[in-house]
Amino acid sequence: MNRSRVLVACQLRSYREAIAAAFRVLRPDIEVFEAEEEDLDREVGRLDPDLVVCSQLTARVEARTPNWVELYPRCGSLSVVNVGGERSTIEEIQLSDLLSIVDSTVQTARLCSSGSRAP
Repeated sequence: MNRSRVLVACQLRSYREAIAAAFRVLRPDIEVFEAEEEDLDREVGRLDPDLVVCSQLTARVEARTPNWVELYPRCGSLSVVNVGGERSTIEEIQLSDLLSIVDSTVQTARLCSSGSRAP
């Protein structure tokens, strides 16, 4: 079975690296990729991730990724989350919230897996 893919493309490199490292340690069954914010759309096309965690949502992410987290848009305290088409907001999102979103994404991907993704 293919592993779920998570793409982290936060604006601040230290934040992006910390989130990606936490995912790798705490959820070793997923593939975690990092990208600069300006490379987000290209990496979404290349990787076809199951989840994107980014600082600024793009039209491509919204159209091509079933699950995403927009961390602190416009430097506010709220983060916008879309999991399987259900959009919500989380105030002062924590690592535990992100891990819960990863877990939901992995569970949904396994249920919907058609085996069509290339290795």
